[in-house]
Amino acid sequence: MRTRDGKTALIDGGLDASSLATELDARLPFWQRSLDMVILTAPRQDDLVGLQDIVTRYQVGEVVDAGMLHPNTGYALFRRTINERNIPYMQARKGAVIPLGSQVVFQVLWPVSPLHKGSTEELDDGLILRLQAPGLRLLLVGETALSKYALSGLLTTIDNSYLQAEVVQLVAETGKTFPTALQEVLQLAHPSTVVITPAILPSKLRNKAGATTVLTPASLQPINGAWQIEQTAQMGTLELSSNGSGWTISANA
Repeated sequence: MRTRDGKTALIDGGLDASSLATELDARLPFWQRSLDMVILTAPRQDDLVGLQDIVTRYQVGEVVDAGMLHPNTGYALFRRTINERNIPYMQARKGAVIPLGSQVVFQVLWPVSPLHKGSTEELDDGLILRLQAPGLRLLLVGETALSKYALSGLLTTIDNSYLQAEVVQLVAETGKTFPTALQEVLQLAHPSTVVITPAILPSKLRNKAGATTVLTPASLQPINGAWQIEQTAQMGTLELSSNGSGWTISANA
């Protein structure tokens, strides 16, 4: 993302570092090899690989994540690289407000402290953020949309007004059903648009004929509502723009 006062941030990195580099090259001035902020929402491989390359090759002003109780190999390398390169680091918790330039802030809605211990802690302790910019509120639920623990906690610990947003972003995973609590979160958020981005397919499915990251109508049933649903697996790259008078969303494949 780029703010009107020229600040840049990258949220998660994907599994393909070269594709990420190509996308950044297309969006940044040719001479720019710096980012003001890098945010890791969930310490899973499909978020970490691209960001590992970024914190290795780019000048980064600050890295934000939620930490991890039991670091996996990829996350341990990520944190070690941050330390070795002396990149400022923030471990975010509910209630924190993180500015990006003079007009954009990230409100941290999840996780709480202490972090939750369990077999799904990568999702249970993922970051849920609300971005506030002129004319736009964007609720970034990400992969934590798949965590019943996190969504239930969000509903019981956050004032409903903090969930309201024009756009909500979720990550869907093939073969996994959204928890019922997500529908309640969406009702409280009352968005115009829900953007669904796919998690990386497991290797077995990636090589299987007919495997797809596009959700079927049946899979979408738990989150249907008065909002429009856009899937990046169908639409390609989506670009959000906002100013003081409103916002727009457009396909930019």
